[in-house]
Amino acid sequence: MLIVSTRKTVIVEGERRFPKAIEGELRRRHTEALAAADGRVLDLSNPDARTILRDTIDCGVISGADQWDIVISVAELIRFPDLAAAMNALDALLAPGGRLLAVEPVVRPGTLRVLSFAPWSVTRSVRGFHVGRDLTAAVRTTTLINDDIDRFTMPTAVAPLRHFVSLGARRVVTVPEVQQ
Repeated sequence: MLIVSTRKTVIVEGERRFPKAIEGELRRRHTEALAAADGRVLDLSNPDARTILRDTIDCGVISGADQWDIVISVAELIRFPDLAAAMNALDALLAPGGRLLAVEPVVRPGTLRVLSFAPWSVTRSVRGFHVGRDLTAAVRTTTLINDDIDRFTMPTAVAPLRHFVSLGARRVVTVPEVQQ
């Protein structure tokens, strides 16, 4: 199922059908992130939270009351086609000093690698999802500062779901925000 906003962003909805071992590890990491979270938490595993992100991508402007202390995404950013736009919207949604905790599948860049993974795009596990993007590069397009990164590999035959990155990033407090 696709949800299309009144503007332009298309979110891939529906259940992920990742292999069991991957789902188990992602569930464990999600539980850990929620346990460590405090304050206002925007958990992108919730469809309403994804709608908030989609609306922020499309409209761009939010009020300070709509800002969150923590945003958690465990293999949820793969639902958004434009990772840079999603990261910029997350940057806007985080309160000054807020934190992003994300775990996403990644693929090392390169034309040969992209071509070798193309057949995987039709497999049941990843069909419709946007996997294999460079999350750390997308973070660098925002005011978020990467303060924790862990690259890990999953034991699976589904190549686009083999390499993951777990990333923590904090929103930098800018001078105009402090003066308000």
